[in-house]
Amino acid sequence: MLNAALAEPITAAEPASATTEALSVADLRAEIDRIDDALLELVEQRQALARRVGTAKGGDDGRLRLKPDREAAVVERLVRKAQPWSKRLVAALWRELMSAGLSTQSEVEVVVWAGADPARRLDAARRRFGSSADYRLVATAQEALDAAEQGGAVAVLAVEPDAPWWTDLPEREDLWIFDALHGPRAAEPTALAVGRVSENALARGQVFRISTGGDGDDTGARPRLVAMDQGVRLYAVTETSAATAKLDRARGYVGRCSRALA
Repeated sequence: MLNAALAEPITAAEPASATTEALSVADLRAEIDRIDDALLELVEQRQALARRVGTAKGGDDGRLRLKPDREAAVVERLVRKAQPWSKRLVAALWRELMSAGLSTQSEVEVVVWAGADPARRLDAARRRFGSSADYRLVATAQEALDAAEQGGAVAVLAVEPDAPWWTDLPEREDLWIFDALHGPRAAEPTALAVGRVSENALARGQVFRISTGGDGDDTGARPRLVAMDQGVRLYAVTETSAATAKLDRARGYVGRCSRALA
């Protein structure tokens, strides 16, 4: 069994001419090779299970197959368990694994409107959705939103002061903001992910709300300004126990996602 193999350390043969230092390096490299082989077998098992999950999900209802709530729960649970020095690695690695698993169920297209900084926004999209997705840059935010609404793509849209694409979301009722994409060590999002995702599959942690009034919120939580255009504001509001389970479009709610990992 694989678990048994993982529990048994490898003992390297000791060549007579080798020094103690060389033996130590050789032993360590042999152990790394053993772990790599075990990881490969586990990855292939995970991919096979992900394919079976796709079959169990059944037919396509026009919505994205990704489940932001499930993905956030997996990453957050493992990051909490990880050692401090490996938390960033664990988050990136499992994002990549989940992207690969999703690709066994259907093709994933990520359409990116990158604004004035294509390299940074495309990098943020790749770190979130992994190397198994297909990426396409478009010239306008409208093209990205149309691809999400009509073509079943994930839209990644830059957050920029002179591009209030998010004001279209109340009229695009099938689309939700479902994730905030950050640059390395950046506190504020550089882009937002939008797609046809079931409201019930949105992750919990913060909600996105468009407001034309003050900066208050129903729950009493203090909102954070994400973008603004001529008095219309997009806020991210940390969810509390008083938050409503259902997002009301008529009151400006346009998305929900988990809070950024520390």
